[in-house]
Amino acid sequence: MTTASILATVYFVCGAIIFLLATTILRYSAKTAVGWATALVLLFASFGPMLGAASVILERNLREGTVLFGSLVASFEYTWEFFFPSLVLFALVHPVRNRIWKYIKRGAFLLFVPHVFHLVMLIFLIDRVNPSKTFDFMTDLPFADGRMAATMGTLSSSLNVLMELLFKAHRTLFSFVNISYAGFSMLLLGASMRRDLAPRVRRQTRAVIIGLGACIATYAFARIGPILFQAAADPTVMALLVNASLIVGGGSIAFAIVRYEFLDLRQIARKGIFYGGAIAIFASFYLVVVKQVMAFFYRFSGSRMEFVETGLIVVFIIIFQPVFSRIEEWAERRVLSEEKTPRFRIRRLSAELLSMIDLEDMRERTRQALRTIFDADDVELFLAKEITADREDRYAPQVLETLAQFREPIVRLDFMEALGFLNVTGRMFMRPGRRVLDEAVELLPGTVRRFARYELIVPVMRGARCEAVLLLGRRREHRGYSTEEQSLISMLSAQISASLSRIELLAQVVEKKLIEEELNIARSIQLNLLPSRPPVVDRYDAAAVSLSSKQVGGDYYDYLQREGLLACTVADVSGKGVPASLLMASLQASLRAMKEHMHDPVGLVGRLNDVMCDVTAPDKFATLFYGCLDTRTDEFVYTNAGHFFPVVVRDGGRIEILDYSGLILGVQPGFPYENRKIRFKPGDVLVVTTDGVTEAEDDDGELFGEERLHPLLSGLRGLEAASIRDEIVESVNRFSYPRGANDDLTILVLKRTA
Repeated sequence: MTTASILATVYFVCGAIIFLLATTILRYSAKTAVGWATALVLLFASFGPMLGAASVILERNLREGTVLFGSLVASFEYTWEFFFPSLVLFALVHPVRNRIWKYIKRGAFLLFVPHVFHLVMLIFLIDRVNPSKTFDFMTDLPFADGRMAATMGTLSSSLNVLMELLFKAHRTLFSFVNISYAGFSMLLLGASMRRDLAPRVRRQTRAVIIGLGACIATYAFARIGPILFQAAADPTVMALLVNASLIVGGGSIAFAIVRYEFLDLRQIARKGIFYGGAIAIFASFYLVVVKQVMAFFYRFSGSRMEFVETGLIVVFIIIFQPVFSRIEEWAERRVLSEEKTPRFRIRRLSAELLSMIDLEDMRERTRQALRTIFDADDVELFLAKEITADREDRYAPQVLETLAQFREPIVRLDFMEALGFLNVTGRMFMRPGRRVLDEAVELLPGTVRRFARYELIVPVMRGARCEAVLLLGRRREHRGYSTEEQSLISMLSAQISASLSRIELLAQVVEKKLIEEELNIARSIQLNLLPSRPPVVDRYDAAAVSLSSKQVGGDYYDYLQREGLLACTVADVSGKGVPASLLMASLQASLRAMKEHMHDPVGLVGRLNDVMCDVTAPDKFATLFYGCLDTRTDEFVYTNAGHFFPVVVRDGGRIEILDYSGLILGVQPGFPYENRKIRFKPGDVLVVTTDGVTEAEDDDGELFGEERLHPLLSGLRGLEAASIRDEIVESVNRFSYPRGANDDLTILVLKRTA
């Protein structure tokens, strides 16, 4: 094989590969700007080598007497030179969209205007118009005046000179436009490298920059070198350098696709094979059917009738398009075994996760499914709180922050590099081997080592926070996870995040229900601690009520009754809710245990105070009013441990405040309480309340207060004890509506009826 044949073969193979990649990307990734830009770069880059191959073949097989006036690469340079504006377009959207993209995306076509003008110049003017004679027609115009004819002749000569300069400058210097485009692209890509990129994307971009740098250098040497050094350029060498620059430029992107899976390589390859087969079918039809039909017509008619050949091809294309789509669907469904593909199985796993309500079931199902789908030796799913459970592992929060920053699946090499435990910047083409990585992993600390033992680390994101991490181990078929597979796993991680949120929400609802149920039980128990009915005492009427602002409260009232004695008490335990209710239960049990001392208020309250000081925390206390009525003498002896002052409504509605008070219970053991005495007369009413009555607030924040309570009680003296109780409750509720009670409310009414 001669050198020319080898050169033509290399040109053609490189051009065909780049062209195939371009057309495949154009069909399947053209919905994105980066897909479009990549396809255009590869498409125009492929034109040069393919023209070069055709040029070499033509030069080697010229018929006798045929003359070529230039290489095809130079003659059709306006086709592959669109490579440079496409390159700028590519750099604007890859690896991330540049900030200026949003301003120029609607006018991105303007990047191609200089090259469209160049195309027009080359096709319609240069080599078709003699610039030195372009305006000669002006001298041929009939002028009567000889001076005017001379002026037009001078103007014609000047315009011809300008036209000649324009042609020469355009053809010679347009290469600077291309180099400027390429340099601008390099600046954009270099600026992108300063952005916060995932390690894999950074390596992709670095590979592209290096390739494009070599492309620009080669192209500049081919086009600018002869101008700078005033040397005559050999067309063959020029074409060689230009083709080399296009192959390196387009090849660097192709390398990024193959080496770093810049786009979905497997998908592209699969579709590329499918399209290759389709093209083979098309070519076979042309050779077997169209050519034979045309030969048949030619044999009998002696005319080639090209319109028939063209018509047959058009008819075939029209028929072939729907058939092509059907074949594609069939290939996806049958040949490629859609139901066995990871995509289908991941989709099915996602649907299963939707119905799972138990975390461990969801975790186990995810592990089993991913092990089967990817033939991985191990799969784990850790929640963020599990990862950071070991507070001595200072790398755990850093790992979560790093994964939240990248938000996408990351292979362990990138994971180690991102955390600063491995530097592979200078080893772009020679990545560390598995053994080297395994040895390096064992030297890593804590969570970093635990995660780096897996091949793929997948953050499960909720908003900007990494709430869990999915880890996939080594695959038994000894290959990594492709971009397509990583994309599928990334979609699954979103479903896992939704499932975790739902499970967490459900757990909170269940926990809330359990708490409510426990509180309902506690409320029932607390209500059972209160007297179920008022005591029956001759000549006396009693009624009481205790309303909690929550399910359970800290207010308490009780009666003790024995041989002509009736003791009543009202207490208010500090705080609200369950803690207050527990203290209230303890107080009730202690009081009932001291029933034998019920006739001695000071002795009983003093003992309760000592008990409270022994068994409760310093910040827990209670107020309590206790009094014992001797129904035989109508004498009422009482004492008060810091409770709100009770009142006695005397004859005529006069309010008598029982204003003695000792220290609250639970603060100072052995405190000397004092007894006080009053005597009930017929119609007198004792009313004992907690601060839930007087401290009830209206919408304006004003308190119900004694100034409302006392006049109210004065007007209620003639009612029964239960009616007095109910009127107080209704007045307080009406006053605090719609705000409602903000504290427990307890009322005890004792009235001498006769």
